[in-house]
Amino acid sequence: MKKTIVALAIVLMTITSFAQENNEKPFRVPSGYKGFLETGLGGVWNQYSVDGYLYSISTTHGYQFNDKVFAGLGVGYGVGIFSSPKLIPFYGSFRYVFLPTKKASPVVRARAGAYYSMKNFGPYGDVGVGVRFATKSRIAFNLMATYSYYHNVTVTHYHSNFMTMYPSYYEDRQDNISNVSLVFSLEW
Repeated sequence: MKKTIVALAIVLMTITSFAQENNEKPFRVPSGYKGFLETGLGGVWNQYSVDGYLYSISTTHGYQFNDKVFAGLGVGYGVGIFSSPKLIPFYGSFRYVFLPTKKASPVVRARAGAYYSMKNFGPYGDVGVGVRFATKSRIAFNLMATYSYYHNVTVTHYHSNFMTMYPSYYEDRQDNISNVSLVFSLEW
């Protein structure tokens, strides 16, 4: 009887020690330096009409304060397909991870700063909602839907007059540009 109790105690201690070893959080968001490389494509519209597409790429670097909160600075480059201009945003970024110990977690992002285009500069803002897919290493992948706003961008519009005798011409005008994109990012 004593041998059975001792054997049962050893088995229970072994199971308990394995349960404690495997109880660690393998998908934890590590604190410290963190970088992001993002790319996205989405539709653009201005205050007058739909205006094509905007392809963007950006990099953000900063500090992960705890397993949920990130703050950093970044720069991007957006090029319009059709008539939107080239845009270079500079921004401060804030990111919040809701479930940092899960493999897939909801995440929100907000950016604020300024942009520069070839003809002017102005305020820029961006918000995004998505999902963070963690790995057991420091690398993670994010898929987000974002909304970006560029205030008073100088856009060159081409006007053609096929039916009249007047020649075609280019016109610069100030537009507020909005962009809704699907963004993929690599996090390290």
